[in-house]
Amino acid sequence: MNILELTPENYKVPKGEERSYHCVIECVEFDRKTGKRLSVPRIQKFGAKMFEAHVYSSLKKQGYNVTILHDPKKWLKEHEAEQKAQAKAKEAADKEAFQKAVQEEVAKQMAALQSAGQPAGQPAGQAASQEAPKNKGGRPKKEQK
Repeated sequence: MNILELTPENYKVPKGEERSYHCVIECVEFDRKTGKRLSVPRIQKFGAKMFEAHVYSSLKKQGYNVTILHDPKKWLKEHEAEQKAQAKAKEAADKEAFQKAVQEEVAKQMAALQSAGQPAGQPAGQAASQEAPKNKGGRPKKEQK
């Protein structure tokens, strides 16, 4: 596509360069006798902070025509909204998957309890006769010496 035909709507931003300004700059010159265009427009990429602070105003003062093809501020707003929506959808899917996994685990434990002959209300780790709690490590208590 011809550079003169580029507009912000039909310009495709290369991947990884979304955070910079993309502009068509040209200091327009024509041949006085023939009217033929002497200047050549070009696409130039600028960092966002530098472009906003210095470059844009300097180019205008030097007589350049500047057409902004890609504005990173607009892209960031759109991109943040997309990321929030994706994160929200992922969070909901993760929550649903976790709940399903918990329900499946509970169902397995209940089936195992019923097949072992224990009542459903009693936890699997406790038998009918409870044993004294054991020391789980560390320094022994005085009674256990």
